[in-house]
Amino acid sequence: MMNDWTTWLGIGIGAGGLVASIVGLLFAFLARRAAKSAEQAATDARVALVRSISSIDVSRAINLIARIKEVHYRGNWDYALGLYQELRRTLSEIRASVANEWPEAHEEIGDAVPQVTAIENMVARSRYENASGEPENTPEIDGALSQIQQTLETLLGSMVYSGEIESE
Repeated sequence: MMNDWTTWLGIGIGAGGLVASIVGLLFAFLARRAAKSAEQAATDARVALVRSISSIDVSRAINLIARIKEVHYRGNWDYALGLYQELRRTLSEIRASVANEWPEAHEEIGDAVPQVTAIENMVARSRYENASGEPENTPEIDGALSQIQQTLETLLGSMVYSGEIESE
């Protein structure tokens, strides 16, 4: 009789252990799913934040180019020299931040950085070479800046159109 009782107790404990194992496995599976969902949410939030910051940088660069062209119009070439440096730095930041999302813009902005450097060098050289300090090719310089500005505006439109970024 003792043997029957211990057998049933063993079977009961074994069955209870099996149920506990299945429940534990179920909880582990659900926890794994929840962790993956949390990881995806964190990744989505990081991407949205990077896109938002990038759109702010693009807007800043667009406004900076408009300001540079205004400075050109007013003939304040010394001030423009400082703005070129800021524009180059901003373009480099944008280029780094859009590499994965917009590879074509990454290349175009990569081409724009040396253009801004060339413009800066032309303006600096003209400051030393002639009395007015104004470069002879100011319309071409402004045209190159306008082309960069158009590229940035197209990129900003892509960012806003993607639905990931709220327009300001």
